[in-house]
Amino acid sequence: MARQIDARMTPRQRLFVSEYLVDLNGKQAAIRAGYGVKTAAHEAWKLLNRRPNVARAIEDGMRAQEKRTHISADKALEEIARIAFSDVGRLFETENGEVKVKDLASLSEVDRAAIARIVVTKDRIDIRLHDKRAALLDLIRHLGLVGKRTDSQPGFRAKDELPAREVLRRKLAQMAGGKEKGA
Repeated sequence: MARQIDARMTPRQRLFVSEYLVDLNGKQAAIRAGYGVKTAAHEAWKLLNRRPNVARAIEDGMRAQEKRTHISADKALEEIARIAFSDVGRLFETENGEVKVKDLASLSEVDRAAIARIVVTKDRIDIRLHDKRAALLDLIRHLGLVGKRTDSQPGFRAKDELPAREVLRRKLAQMAGGKEKGA
């Protein structure tokens, strides 16, 4: 079991907490707080996972930020979801076989959130939406469906779990129609 140390924070740990609150990037916060570039990711992991006082200070700082700015992680996630699940079809209507832009007042708050820019000229209206793909990728990363966190320690496999290379080797052999020992 990992040893947890609960003591007063050093000045460097306090600096790490304030830097971590800037962008929630453990490695970069550790570097900015003065930890070595080569060991910054590991130091960040230790600070976040083995120092309850540091973790509490970060939680307190995040709550204070949320209260000060009236911006929460939930609110930001909702906005990303609005963009990710936007439907351009709700912005237009067909009238006498002609496509027209709906009146902005008639659009829902969700639909308006998806619009990045509107340019109206004498002969046309250009509407640019926020990047839907980027918003979907942000949601996918948030849900842990893709990517690897760079500020986390690698996990341990269960004793009965095979290494990925062995699993892949067995699957390939199976696909090739070969019999595999122990499969």
